[in-house]
Amino acid sequence: MTIKCLNHQRSHKFICYQCNCLMCSKCVSIHSKDHPDHFDQWEHIDDIKHSLSTLKLDDIIDTPTTTTTNNNDGTKNNSNNSNHISQINNKLKYLWESLRSSTTLYQALSTTENEIKQHFEQLHQYLIIEEHKLQRDIVNYKHTITDQIDNNVMNLKYLVNIINIFNKLNSNNDINNDTNSSSDEQPTIEDTKTLYSTTTIMESITTSYEFDYNHSSIIIIKHCSMNILVNNDNKQSYIFTTNKPNGVTLINTSNNYSIEELQFDYQFVNTAPSIVSIGEYIYIFGGSGNENKWIQISAKSKSIEHIGDIEGIKGDCYVSVCYDGQDHIYLVNGANTKNRIDRFNIKTMKFESYHQLPDRYDMQVSSMIFKGSLYSVSYHQNLIFQFDLTNKTITDHRIDIKPLSGCHDNNGNFFILDRKNHRFIKYNVETKQTINLDINPHKNGSTFVMYHRESPTSSYIYSFGTFNQCNFRYSIESNQCVPFLRDIVNKDRACCASTSISF
Repeated sequence: MTIKCLNHQRSHKFICYQCNCLMCSKCVSIHSKDHPDHFDQWEHIDDIKHSLSTLKLDDIIDTPTTTTTNNNDGTKNNSNNSNHISQINNKLKYLWESLRSSTTLYQALSTTENEIKQHFEQLHQYLIIEEHKLQRDIVNYKHTITDQIDNNVMNLKYLVNIINIFNKLNSNNDINNDTNSSSDEQPTIEDTKTLYSTTTIMESITTSYEFDYNHSSIIIIKHCSMNILVNNDNKQSYIFTTNKPNGVTLINTSNNYSIEELQFDYQFVNTAPSIVSIGEYIYIFGGSGNENKWIQISAKSKSIEHIGDIEGIKGDCYVSVCYDGQDHIYLVNGANTKNRIDRFNIKTMKFESYHQLPDRYDMQVSSMIFKGSLYSVSYHQNLIFQFDLTNKTITDHRIDIKPLSGCHDNNGNFFILDRKNHRFIKYNVETKQTINLDINPHKNGSTFVMYHRESPTSSYIYSFGTFNQCNFRYSIESNQCVPFLRDIVNKDRACCASTSISF
């Protein structure tokens, strides 16, 4: 079937690529006059058919582009028609070459962009390492000083309490009057969550520099800093332990171990190593059913402060977490994530990927930051790894126990439980010394441990597990273990988060 030109009743013989229209032999002459710039844009249909019938992809890709010109009478300036190359071939080749050229240019620009990015990433990393190198000794020294201040404050508290007792027992009316008078002069201290922090005490001490000594033996406290020390007894300590599926038992160790049961709209299964306390707040990350969630709970208000999404990193359950004492909580591995250290900024509430670990590590039962390094105990492996936060190097430490559960004192000591071999040890990351502890974990239930410091001279390990027979309290100083809270409501606390908190 031949389609004829409507204007001249002749068969279409030509195509103009520029106008994308069919033309007869007469249309070509008119078209050439009306569009002189199209003289090389039209072609005979027979040439196109012949070209398409012999078209090969390799010809388009490999053959150089050639051009042909037309005479005004519609004939080609081509000495050999069999070697004619249609403009379709040339256009296909031109478009292919253009695409290939653009792709090559794009790839080259991407390579340059990545080189620039890598250069500044390396520069940024170098600056971070140098910053940490300069800060490391300072940070360690500050930690030493704060430990000294904490101990001195505690000792001063004891002395002040002794003096108060002496004042009460003293029958001298003049001294009693002086004491009462001085008590009336003490300022009222607001009850805030930072009142008893080391930072607050140091700020107060800088504005307070003297004591009054009356009658040789009586110290009259006049300044805010000393008022803080005396009233530090109002600080409460709790054990916060969760159970399946969404319950919490709050145990007040400052009030004869009084118990309060709470309920939260959050599942705590498989969060045993995923909890950390900072001030009055408790942070828990992930867990079965909440792999991509995190929660902030206030022990003071006994309520949920925030539930957020884990964004920017991979969520998981059984994520081991630890706090650096400043702005970040570090997240190590998980049940399904075996090679990562990420971190969470408690001020911005943002997550970021921090470092990719080798694949030889599994889940971690406990992690601790101590003197510029992150230490982490591997689940069911005879292994603790040390990650230097300054230069990001890793050192493995072998231990003769296969951990099921663990905790730490934030001072270089891990307490590790091996239920299979019925062992409980204390391991010091500095001395590499292992000490066997007098605990015999329950044979039939899963037992999970947590550390709690009651005073500078009194620390305990508490255990919670599948049922109440797993509950015990171990004194670190006396190396004695006793049953603990066996008569409370029986709840399954295996693999659920527990922590110590004071405010």
